[in-house]
Amino acid sequence: MTLPQFFEGFKAGFKGFVENLAIIINIILLSVVYLVAVGITSIIAKIARKHFLDIKCKKKSYWIELNLKKKTTEEYYRQF
Repeated sequence: MTLPQFFEGFKAGFKGFVENLAIIINIILLSVVYLVAVGITSIIAKIARKHFLDIKCKKKSYWIELNLKKKTTEEYYRQF
C-alpha cells in the first residue's frame, strides 16, 4: 500500500464519518429548535387561550345564502 492510496482511503472514510456526524448534529439541532419554538408558542397560546385551528364545528352547515336580487344600475357601477 502506497501513501497516496492510504490518503484516498482515509479521505473516503473521513468523508463518511463527517456525513454521519452532520446528520446527527442536524437532527439534534432541529429537534431543539422545534421543541423550543413550538413549545414556547404553545405555552403562550394556552395562557392566552388562543386556538390557531378552529377544529370545533360551530355551524350545522357552511352554506352561504346568496342575495341574488335585482339591483339598480348605479349599484353595479361601484361594487368595490
